[in-house]
Amino acid sequence: MSKGILRLAFRAAGIGLAAVIVYSCIFLAAFCLMPPLYKDSYQSVVVRQYDSLREIHEPKVIVLGTSYVTFSVDADLMEQKLGMPCQVFGCHLGMGTRYFFDLSKEWIGEGDIVVYPIWETDINYYGTELILKGIEGRMDLLLSLPAGAVKGALAGSRDIITKKLYEPLRGMLFPAEKKRADSEIDPIYAIDSFDQKGTMKALRQESWTDDVPEDQKKRYDSAAYSQEYIAFLNEFDAYCRERGAVFCLTYPTILDEAVENSEEELAAFDSWLKEQVTAPVITDIKDTLLPREEIYNSVMHCNTLGAEHYSSMLAEDLASFFRAGKISHCGQ
Repeated sequence: MSKGILRLAFRAAGIGLAAVIVYSCIFLAAFCLMPPLYKDSYQSVVVRQYDSLREIHEPKVIVLGTSYVTFSVDADLMEQKLGMPCQVFGCHLGMGTRYFFDLSKEWIGEGDIVVYPIWETDINYYGTELILKGIEGRMDLLLSLPAGAVKGALAGSRDIITKKLYEPLRGMLFPAEKKRADSEIDPIYAIDSFDQKGTMKALRQESWTDDVPEDQKKRYDSAAYSQEYIAFLNEFDAYCRERGAVFCLTYPTILDEAVENSEEELAAFDSWLKEQVTAPVITDIKDTLLPREEIYNSVMHCNTLGAEHYSSMLAEDLASFFRAGKISHCGQ
């Protein structure tokens, strides 16, 4: 290879590296220094949940998941029934389940109980655009992302940077358009629906009234639970044990009419799962299939009545596990 070609190659590499550095600086400036754009969004509750979690310095219950946990677990009610702090940790499915597992690990300690309502997921998926919106301005949470996800965050940040530059101008130049856009956001999907611990407190009195659309029908199918996913859960169980904590599995709430499995198929899935995982499964799968009177705006989202039902049941399942001698400190 001639020296001229080598010089061109090095020059191209240098220009590419400089472009990456400049873009990264623009991204960090938009992320950390510009006025927050998503601070009132639904996904921003992850910051409240994370800050609340790391401030609990005693044995606690942590319920991990995505929006089916957000809508279904009343942490205060579980605290009352169990006599120990409870922290919900999870929100938008599009952020990915893995992110909430990752963020929780540092704050799992001696005597903790970590509960995960298991549902099918790509355990390696990080929804970087939604994560960036949720953790806007928090460099510590940005740096908690693995290297591959950070690369994805940079690649997917163009729309966020554009919006952060454009939205203030739109508010000044087109106030009516901005007001109309804001009014179209369902208020339940906003930070005001949550308390300071990140528990959903907005009153949800409506219940499910429609037929179940095809895209919301659910089926428990072992084929949807990869061996990589199962191995991850078993590794997480081992991690919890090393830190003196207990990891438990349960099932998420689902509208009973939306589940296509027969009772025999549900029992077979439950048996299969218990053979695959090292963590205990503490809940009868049939108990998590709720009537439409307890379901809100999605077949896996509870209204207030359903959240009270599910949270009470989950607390009782944990207390029963305690009474069986498998957890030494829950429900005392």
